[in-house]
Amino acid sequence: MGMIVVGLVSDAHQARGLVRALDDEGFDREDIDVSAGVLSELAARGVPDEDAGVFAEGVRRGGMLVFVRAEDDDEAAEAAELMSAHGAVDIDVCASGWRSQPDVVVEEYALVFGEYPAAPGRIYHDPRSARGERAAYDGPERRRRDQPYAGVNRRAI
Repeated sequence: MGMIVVGLVSDAHQARGLVRALDDEGFDREDIDVSAGVLSELAARGVPDEDAGVFAEGVRRGGMLVFVRAEDDDEAAEAAELMSAHGAVDIDVCASGWRSQPDVVVEEYALVFGEYPAAPGRIYHDPRSARGERAAYDGPERRRRDQPYAGVNRRAI
């Protein structure tokens, strides 16, 4: 069964950096998504209501969500740790801080509470994979994580 890994970062700049890091580690760009965190979208991806509410509150306060689809537990754990290394915040700690200071936006969290507490992304089972919404495609342009990239290096200067 597929997995979904969700991480809340403080802004669009951190989201772009996290997407770049995930891509550099071999996660397919088709499996990475950045979102504004609509509750229905979170629920459709298998995020429980309690966590979805906290993620949505983080987005309301200016944060961004990064989603990664993973094939198995090992890939999901790797994505979750990459999120931690690239700015994903601990939503449990942030949620308790937000309850005590309701008007603090994500960008100002560090000013009020100190540095953002880092945490791995949250891992959930992707209910869409059970319904077959993500069909496997093995076409020539789709690279698998265990295969080196054989195309032109467009990043080279």
